[in-house]
Amino acid sequence: MPRKRLDDLRKEIRQLDDQILHLAARRTQLTEKIGRVKLASGLPVRDYQAERETLAFADERSAEHGLDRTTGRSIARALIVGAVREQEEIHEKRFLGSKRGITILGGRGKMGRWLAHYFHSRGHRVTIHDPAGPLSGFRFTGAFERAVDEAEVLLLSIPLHAAAQVYKRIRRRKPSATVVDIFSLKSPVLDEIWAGLDEGLSITSIHPLFGPDVYLLSDRILLLCPCGHKKADREVAALFTGTSLEQVRVPVEKHDEAIGVVLGLAHAVNIIFTEALVRSGLPKKDLRRLASTTFEKQVRTAAEVARENPRLYYDIQHLNEHSPQVFRIFEKTARDFRKAALSNSSRSFVSMMERGRRLYRGL
Repeated sequence: MPRKRLDDLRKEIRQLDDQILHLAARRTQLTEKIGRVKLASGLPVRDYQAERETLAFADERSAEHGLDRTTGRSIARALIVGAVREQEEIHEKRFLGSKRGITILGGRGKMGRWLAHYFHSRGHRVTIHDPAGPLSGFRFTGAFERAVDEAEVLLLSIPLHAAAQVYKRIRRRKPSATVVDIFSLKSPVLDEIWAGLDEGLSITSIHPLFGPDVYLLSDRILLLCPCGHKKADREVAALFTGTSLEQVRVPVEKHDEAIGVVLGLAHAVNIIFTEALVRSGLPKKDLRRLASTTFEKQVRTAAEVARENPRLYYDIQHLNEHSPQVFRIFEKTARDFRKAALSNSSRSFVSMMERGRRLYRGL
């Protein structure tokens, strides 16, 4: 009897799944029609305002139906991704818009590729300059001078250790373009930024706090790092307006101090965690077999860090003038934790965890 009851319930679930898939197919048909209307009207595929409204609608209706918000959002995200892909197939590979001419120095890198596709999806004319060669589907120029001179917006997405030298080359060209970098650290190029501004260049800076694997922009943060050129700040901010991105302003000279904690410390904790696992000598099969819930969550985050570009992550640690202070805090905290954990009194250990609770209530 219990087995038959279980089979009946599963059959009912399959019927519901079939209805859900049928509705998803009907939705896709409607999104195809929307794609054709966009094509006829000369509109880009991505409509970030509509995506934001879809996610907000999912939040609202999930609550009304008693569905977990995370589940509702996951379904909505999947539907949005599917709709955009259907519409991309309808449109030509390149949208011939007439908005801004954006040249990306370093467009073959992961973040450069993401930005190229993002700006293209919004109807901008994107040009790539990269010593590694062209990016499929985009205009390419191999001459640095031409790339700089022809740009309306010149976006720097190059390795951090080469950034200052590239800024020097840009300053020598005295471009009319608005120059904007996406560097994870700003102090290595601050002198070049100030010099360029003194020479009359239009310069600002941003930092996307997300990686190139991001598709939907909801719940993501873009740091706007004003350098003193208000027109450049407004122009670059407008390139991301109307999306689900949260734009947060941090003065460029204050950027690295904050990043030393929110990136540098976070990276360090995960790299050290991984290295400690390696040094523990425990076989992988035991790590999988004995994994606790907390361990699994930590492993997922640490694994993402381990797969990132090692040179970029080295530069984020090595080139940040605030890293030594962050390391001193980290090392002292590790010593205090060891002392508290091995003490015969639980007072210090409990106090440390209680301070953590108070911190996270405010985040």
